[in-house]
Amino acid sequence: MNRTATRTTVEDLKKQIALKQMYFFEMGKAQMQDESLRDADIAKLVEASQRATFGRGGEDVFDESYRKAWKMDSSQFAPQFDVIHSGVMDIIHEQLLHYEKGGVKLDPRLYKLNVYGPGSFFKPHVDTPRANDLFATLVVVLPTVHSGGNLLLGKEGKLLNFDSSNLVFHPDTKAPQIAFAAFYSDIEHEVAPVEIGYRVTLTYNLHLVKTNLEDPKPVPAKPLEELVATLTKLMLNQEVLPNGGVLGFGLLHKYPVNTKEINLLQFGGALKGNDALIKTACLQLKLQTSVQVVYQGEEEDYIMDRVSGDSIGDYEDIMSVDEILRDFGAKRVCGSSYRSESGRSLPVLWVTPRMKMMTTDAAFGSGAFGNEFAIEHVYGDLVLTAELKPLQDRVAWLVDAFPHLRVECSSLLEEISRSAGEEEEYSDSDMSC
Repeated sequence: MNRTATRTTVEDLKKQIALKQMYFFEMGKAQMQDESLRDADIAKLVEASQRATFGRGGEDVFDESYRKAWKMDSSQFAPQFDVIHSGVMDIIHEQLLHYEKGGVKLDPRLYKLNVYGPGSFFKPHVDTPRANDLFATLVVVLPTVHSGGNLLLGKEGKLLNFDSSNLVFHPDTKAPQIAFAAFYSDIEHEVAPVEIGYRVTLTYNLHLVKTNLEDPKPVPAKPLEELVATLTKLMLNQEVLPNGGVLGFGLLHKYPVNTKEINLLQFGGALKGNDALIKTACLQLKLQTSVQVVYQGEEEDYIMDRVSGDSIGDYEDIMSVDEILRDFGAKRVCGSSYRSESGRSLPVLWVTPRMKMMTTDAAFGSGAFGNEFAIEHVYGDLVLTAELKPLQDRVAWLVDAFPHLRVECSSLLEEISRSAGEEEEYSDSDMSC
């Protein structure tokens, strides 16, 4: 057997996973049946609207040095534009649910109408999380004559510089049409100053909902196939979690979770971008995946399958953080060479680095800006874990599932079988992590 085939390492797997956020967004245009908004119509909109606020440090703030615009809540108007029948949502589903085969869809819920006039802007911010199922944001730009007001995604628009002024009228017929951009809700974005005219937008919150309808479209093949192939080789590596454990992936995107308490085993949200790619690859190899959270104790790190905010705080005066976490069923995070039979520790081999779990204060403390203040939800940096069975079990499964590996792995299986007797005498009673 070619032994190098079984020596794929975590570093090899990392090469298949960009250690930065891979964003999917969609910008496009759709025909608008109504005529474009006239100056008189816009003047009435401004007159009926309120000055726009934003969330900062635990409250809604009006500060035109940070955001200058007008807003109208969804309860105050009824747009004639149909976001579903226009075909816009079909395009968005294709892009934002890139690696989801079915079972979930995006439900667009109208949030606000915003008007940006000459000199109006909104400095960089991340939308305030308002629900656990909030997945993305859709901005629809209505046909008005304007220049400036570009929507910039990422730091200084490095992900996208969306100039709607060139899209809201057909270049040949000059017929009015809408322009739109959809992006994951954790992406930083800003609105550049409007130079001339008025930029009028409809903002939709895209919530994730379950559906019984299966989506027949195929999952993008090449990146998934490459990741599955590398992950398979990693599973064949005798030095990778030989006694079993989990592969840990720090999620590259942020997801809104309720800080009071949520059971992550019931985490029904679809993952975004590369996070979804990793999960899909693991599931193809029948690896049991779960979203978990890592807490930093006073002495060690702990991993658990639920977010516990207020409930943990109730014990802080009588127990240490480590004692509280253990009492809540958290397991110690141990190195990949550790072998545990007690079930109180979990050997983890980190593939992508984990991030610190964010609390309410950390997320919306001084200098943290959102589009509106919310106190019950906060973005948390979670981890994705994939359970690896002991070497002998996983190799046997791989050979059965992928017959072409049988010849390649024959000597490995023999070696594992020979060492099985020795392994029975091995004990971790004197080991610690």
